[in-house]
Amino acid sequence: MRKIFLDVGAANGNSIKFFRENHKESDQFEIYSFEPFPKNIEELEQFKPKVTVIPAAVWSFDGEIPMYTGKPKSGSMYADKITGKVSLENKIMVPCIDLAKFIMENFKKEDEIWIKMNIEGSEYEVVPHLHKHGLIDWFDSMYIRWHATKIPSLVAVHDEIAKLVPDSVNLWRKKGMFPLKKS
Repeated sequence: MRKIFLDVGAANGNSIKFFRENHKESDQFEIYSFEPFPKNIEELEQFKPKVTVIPAAVWSFDGEIPMYTGKPKSGSMYADKITGKVSLENKIMVPCIDLAKFIMENFKKEDEIWIKMNIEGSEYEVVPHLHKHGLIDWFDSMYIRWHATKIPSLVAVHDEIAKLVPDSVNLWRKKGMFPLKKS
């Protein structure tokens, strides 16, 4: 059995640092960091070779999608995000990866898989996709930061999508970072 930590929306690597400092068995985990924002990808290079950096957004298919950028090193796939100064004028195309496909091709249900997901609204695309493929119960721990309050177009779907993730694995409690108990 492998131990996997998927850092989805890795930004500048703060989650990697937090995981390493607050989980005494972190050195036993393979870490995969997904990040589409070019300036953040540069910062993630410092974690190689112990971290596999995947310079792509997670999504429901492999290809390319628009990302609306805002303040330095921030963005969203949703142009109506009301934080981070995201705007229609600041659109770039970024590679995207089918997260369900990636998981099924690289891991097994028996593996211990943790996922931290802070993807600025894309969780409303990715979580139903993972659910559709029967992958929600592959995760031992999920730390999802929900963004419906920051993206008006997602408010109506929040409750329906959030209920796809059982409270027993959706452990995000603290704004800005996921909590870990030292085990």
